[in-house]
Amino acid sequence: MGEASSSTLPLRLLVAAALLAHVATTTSASVSAAPKSRSRSCYGRLFSFGDSLTDTGNFIHYSNAPGSVSRPPYGETFFGRPTGRWSDGRLVVDFIVEKLGFPYWPAYLQAKSPATKDEFRYGANFAVASGTALSQQFFQDEHLNVSEITPYSLGVQIGWFKKVLATIASTDEEREEVMARSLFLVGEIGANDYNHPLFQNKTIGWVRPLVPWVVRSIGLSIEALIDLGAKTIYVPGVFPLGCVPRYLFFFRGSEPGDYDSAGCLKWLNDLTILHNDMLKAKIDELRRDHPGMSITYVEQYDEFLSIIIAPARNGFDVDTVLDACCGGGGPHNANFTIHCSEPGAVQCPDPSKYVSWDGLHLTEAMYKIMARGMLLDGPLAAPLPTDHGPDATTDWQ
Repeated sequence: MGEASSSTLPLRLLVAAALLAHVATTTSASVSAAPKSRSRSCYGRLFSFGDSLTDTGNFIHYSNAPGSVSRPPYGETFFGRPTGRWSDGRLVVDFIVEKLGFPYWPAYLQAKSPATKDEFRYGANFAVASGTALSQQFFQDEHLNVSEITPYSLGVQIGWFKKVLATIASTDEEREEVMARSLFLVGEIGANDYNHPLFQNKTIGWVRPLVPWVVRSIGLSIEALIDLGAKTIYVPGVFPLGCVPRYLFFFRGSEPGDYDSAGCLKWLNDLTILHNDMLKAKIDELRRDHPGMSITYVEQYDEFLSIIIAPARNGFDVDTVLDACCGGGGPHNANFTIHCSEPGAVQCPDPSKYVSWDGLHLTEAMYKIMARGMLLDGPLAAPLPTDHGPDATTDWQ
């Protein structure tokens, strides 16, 4: 996601469980571990793509005015300082890195120029805050204000990966080995394709037709990775946009009938379901076309919604489950005219009791639950295979 300026047909909710086990790779590599983690992974590298839910520093590296994310209290829970992550601490991708036993590698734009092979020893993160599946030019052609939309869309990020691949693999044989022994995380991506126009006062009737184009773009990027030799790809869906505090603030004048029993906006959640249903169908199509591939859809919608409905089960505060921990005050503490690190912002005393960090992004506590479901118990996706030694530990299990 990232900072943004300011009657659909009913859709059935599909309950997704674990989907398709991985094609296991053949070789393990010993790697230096993240803090408090010692493990050997079946994967040699992790490459990730997406928006601010995955960005670990690309946005603040290229932006001349990175704004609130570059100042405290961002990063306070784990890193103790702002790192370019749009959260109080770690993101899902950080927990994946820990699980694989890798050190926290730098974001792609933080690499030296010219980049060296050693800089991408464990992979790279190409995700950029405010990133979209569709290009910036697409939205400009649709007469949107693109000042808040990064030019580094998913297609551009795939282009960056091709440059990295050429850096670390100079022969076809090397490229084949790198691709076969790497894990690819494509997303979360797509939410900003809807956020940007909605926050520019476009109607749901304007936004809903974008969904097939967004899913098509994600599919093309997955196919590009397959053509390059990728064997294991994870593709997260979008979590319920109708439960996002900033949307609840933005559409605070909605009619009572627009909300579900959890207090979320039904029509926005319907948009999310449509996106996820079409994305799952696209992944099923890709699996049929590429039977030797492991392409795993990561279900986030139902897990997220279950926490909103019963927050206390996971340690979240019932009264503030739809509120931002750090925000500009007002309904849901989500007045986006004042950002989290600006004077006048209202900050909660304990981010671990909140789902939302700044009204648009999540807390480390929430990302930890999402990562655990993906990597350990596997209710969100097929769990990652790792070859742990007898002393292996992961501090967030």
